[in-house]
Amino acid sequence: MNWALSTWSATTLGPSGRPSAPSMDSLMDAAMHGVRNSLSAIRLGVDLLARRGDLSEADAVLEHIDSAAVRAHEQAEELADFCRLAAGRPIAMVAKRFPLHQVVGEAIEARRSSHEAIAIEHDRLGQGEGLGDPARIAQFVRLALEELAPRTASRCIVVSEIDGARFRIAVHAGDAPARDAIETPGQHLARAHRQALLRAIANAHRGELRLVAGASIEGRFGGDR
Repeated sequence: MNWALSTWSATTLGPSGRPSAPSMDSLMDAAMHGVRNSLSAIRLGVDLLARRGDLSEADAVLEHIDSAAVRAHEQAEELADFCRLAAGRPIAMVAKRFPLHQVVGEAIEARRSSHEAIAIEHDRLGQGEGLGDPARIAQFVRLALEELAPRTASRCIVVSEIDGARFRIAVHAGDAPARDAIETPGQHLARAHRQALLRAIANAHRGELRLVAGASIEGRFGGDR
């Protein structure tokens, strides 16, 4: 996530000098910081529009405002999720039958529109519908791509698979890592945030999350409750 707190200083370091596992409180603080940044960007865009007499640049400013507003909404939802997790409750979801391949495809298209540098392939396996919360499944795809895309040079592969009452979503880095830089505390915190939400979404669907660092993220989701 871009709101990974480049100036974050509250993350403690372990004996090896690498960041230790962040606390739930620090993750909550990071989420709130991101919401504030996005809302500030919206206010700035509105102010710029108010000052301009020439509207030729209005479309670009409005696009900036819309993007920031969408991200602020996502971050607010993530903050609510962390409140539930911190209280020992599962995240909220509304299960129903939904077209898995279509929902995954739409989540990929949304990612493509904002991050054109990474090519994303979508492999569809099996036919039928999944049982779960389509908004949560789209969120799973977005978070998985945010986790892996910065770690790959140019390509990610997304697999959506239906197998009877169960379904699977896997995101693979399609090529060698773009870089092997040491994580900053802020990047470490953002990664922990994403992985906590990915795991919570899988658990809410009575499934499981499988991670291979820098290489793949796989969610296996259960069937009928």
